[in-house]
Amino acid sequence: MRGIITDIIPFSVNDGPGIRTGVFFKGCPLRCRWCHNPETQRPAPQVMVLTTRCVRCGACAACPAGARGKHGELDSARCTGCGLCAAVCPAEACRISGKAMTPEEVVVRILPDRPFFRKRGGVTLTGGEPMAQPDFAAALARMLHREGIHTAVETCGYAPGDAFREILPFTGLFLFDWKLTDPAQHRAWTGQDNRLIRENLELLNREGAEIILRCPVIPGVNDTPEHFRGIAELTHAYTRIRRVDLLPYHALGNNKRNQLGLPKDGFDPPDEQTAEEWQQELGRICRVPVCR
Repeated sequence: MRGIITDIIPFSVNDGPGIRTGVFFKGCPLRCRWCHNPETQRPAPQVMVLTTRCVRCGACAACPAGARGKHGELDSARCTGCGLCAAVCPAEACRISGKAMTPEEVVVRILPDRPFFRKRGGVTLTGGEPMAQPDFAAALARMLHREGIHTAVETCGYAPGDAFREILPFTGLFLFDWKLTDPAQHRAWTGQDNRLIRENLELLNREGAEIILRCPVIPGVNDTPEHFRGIAELTHAYTRIRRVDLLPYHALGNNKRNQLGLPKDGFDPPDEQTAEEWQQELGRICRVPVCR
């Protein structure tokens, strides 16, 4: 069994309790326009170009798919992720995002990090969407569980319910995204409505999972009283939600979009006062703490 992994990053303190190692899965069923990990959306490997290193030698123009220009330009729509341009680039300006790995290979990469986990830390399966590779994710979570390593799954929630049932026994925490309350608006901004997502949140709550609700807030998209009330209603309806993580939009994904040959996402980060007001508003109406 192999999965497609974009990266394995140690020493994370933002993806669950304690010090954690993040395993980034490739592929996601949603197309959130503000995605901060755009290199994880497509399931197949793809090229990323660090333009600051490109010397415009033209070697990458040998691309058989015609995805590279004579000055290093990248046409992401044509790129097949074959890796030829990365192989011939003398400046190492190209890299392939996405590598096939077995669960055993991932665990071998993780085990040296175990001393840093201590009692609270562990591993977070993230992405992308781990549940878009359900058999691989469950196999990896099972192996980590056998090693006594706490495993969290960060998920958009858009996957078959059986996938969540399979991985649940080996998962200590679900970091569950809630992006937009209105189903039509959710479809407009992410490509899918949120009915299945709500069903899976209800399933995890019913099965006794530990849940942290993660709520990205994007100015002009979901920074509305209606959406904030929707978040609060979830915290009152589902008692397994332990807290809300408020995630104000940041523009770090635009650097990756540039490396993928994509235009900027078009959003602007909120100022600190606005983000603080969001947190205070949610804190007044949610049943659980709201953190940022």
